[in-house]
Amino acid sequence: MSEMEFESTSDRGGGRPRRTTVYTTGILQNNLNTALTAHIDLVNLNDEPVEVRVQVLNWGTAVTQTNPVGSLLDVTQTLVANTRVALNATVVATNHYEVRLTVGRNGNRENVLLTTYGRTSIGGGQVNGLSVLPSQLLTIEVDGCL
Repeated sequence: MSEMEFESTSDRGGGRPRRTTVYTTGILQNNLNTALTAHIDLVNLNDEPVEVRVQVLNWGTAVTQTNPVGSLLDVTQTLVANTRVALNATVVATNHYEVRLTVGRNGNRENVLLTTYGRTSIGGGQVNGLSVLPSQLLTIEVDGCL
């Protein structure tokens, strides 16, 4: 998928980098003594297919961390109209992580919903404090296409 398909703004005259609109959970922490599964439910309620990118970024365990230390999941796909997909990523014990959603320009963002929560394992129970509902996602602008 080309970068041009995602919502972005740029200042052509000032030479500033492209800015992409991203929806994020903010940084969460696996506070268990074992790995957890970050479970993500994504649904496209539009009448048309929508291109989406879902990332689970690993922010490590350091007290101060500049940039994510890696990616636990990075999926770009076309989500068919009125379709739900489930994704999972394993987060190591005590690590911090972030879930990000980027919606292609071809879709209505309000009709693409992401819910995420921590599970003790795939199919296991939910971990208290690690649920993020669609209304709780934050909007950020990032340089380039992360």
